Amino acid sequence: MKYVIISDVHGNMPALEAAEKTFPKGKDVGVICAGDVVGYGAEPAECIKKVSAMGARNVLGNHDAGVLEKTDISHFNRHAAEAVLWTKEHLDRASLDYLESLPYVLEEELFSVAHGTLHEPEEFIYMMTGADAMHTFEVLKTKVCFVGHSHIPSTFILRNGKLSQTFGKKIALEEDAKYIVNVGSIGQPRDGDSRACYCVYDAEADQIRFRRVKYDINAAAERIIAAGLPEILAERLFIGS
Repeated sequence: MKYVIISDVHGNMPALEAAEKTFPKGKDVGVICAGDVVGYGAEPAECIKKVSAMGARNVLGNHDAGVLEKTDISHFNRHAAEAVLWTKEHLDRASLDYLESLPYVLEEELFSVAHGTLHEPEEFIYMMTGADAMHTFEVLKTKVCFVGHSHIPSTFILRNGKLSQTFGKKIALEEDAKYIVNVGSIGQPRDGDSRACYCVYDAEADQIRFRRVKYDINAAAERIIAAGLPEILAERLFIGS
């Protein structure tokens, strides 16, 4: 079985469509989303429909939760909070019901999924340091945990009690190790690379590969500006930050 793991689509339909074209195909391929289908971008309802049509299993992200008033957006920066309020006004009942249906954590036999961290998932903590990662490792029951939220692809590895981090694009899973994989962002990368980012987990080969996909950034930016959203949300797409 292969799994396409996406995260942080953030209402960016051009990025999502371009990424989907590169997904591996077949009956043995599943799609998983680590949250935040909405927020920032101009096509939140369209992205929800697309992710749902993929048959993706999904978890709740902080922007998704903000739209539902399940998290306090006063902690968001001004532009993010403005985008959440705009998004809420532009979602139909079916889209809101979809977001309402999402759990904070998804646990499969081989892997777990949360938006920020596996410990206290409803707090949407950014996993930026080894200390952050260790809290999730302490409660991790599966070999791999997939997260998003920071929009920066990387992998924490716990092997024989020792913690390490890699930004490598190919991860060979070892029998005596556990992994936390930040899959990056489809719709708003922040690692200096403007291309959409996701990963493919090949369960049979015990391997994870990150993939980057070029998309029409101009189209996404123009839609953000036309929608009346903050221009900075369009500008940052070009520099991947």
